[in-house]
Amino acid sequence: MTKLILASTSQVRKKILNDSGLDFEMMAPLYDEDNEKKNLPKMSPKKLALFLAAQKALSVSKKFPKRYVIGSDQVCEFEKKEISKSKNAAEALAQLKKFNGKVHFQNNAVVIAFGGEVIFENFSRVELKMRKVTLSEIKNYVDIDQPWGCAGSYKYESLGKHLFEEISGDYFSVLGLAIQPLLAFLHRQKIISPFS
Repeated sequence: MTKLILASTSQVRKKILNDSGLDFEMMAPLYDEDNEKKNLPKMSPKKLALFLAAQKALSVSKKFPKRYVIGSDQVCEFEKKEISKSKNAAEALAQLKKFNGKVHFQNNAVVIAFGGEVIFENFSRVELKMRKVTLSEIKNYVDIDQPWGCAGSYKYESLGKHLFEEISGDYFSVLGLAIQPLLAFLHRQKIISPFS
């Protein structure tokens, strides 16, 4: 039985772990983020990302206490406010129009839970500057990539990267899972040994 569980249904996070050669199982978190978020006190994007990543990991860890459960969360931030994930093409278009030519941030949190407790957490913040693009380019992008439901309403792993002039920070954090700090922890704790 594999030691690692990814508490996520994200295909992008799955690919990041697969590409890193990790042996893991994927499981939907037993934490209803959309419902629970309504009742949460106001938090900074950093605290919110860390809190949600922890809740996802802990929800699965309680069920599988002898396994290492990875939880991750992404909070998009614009003008010091959290930007919720768009639900449809119109909302995605509206979000990208707001970001057009401006800077926004992706806040990524990754945690590991074991035995119903968080044993590792990492937070990274990436600054992204969107190019000044035409409305028709944004519309075409939304039609092609269908990015609603993604933090920031773009798929950076796909055509979304064409929207940007520059990014400052960790590439994998933009995708939704900062892999390097996670791997470093797993090696330190001797949880993985891919070369042996």
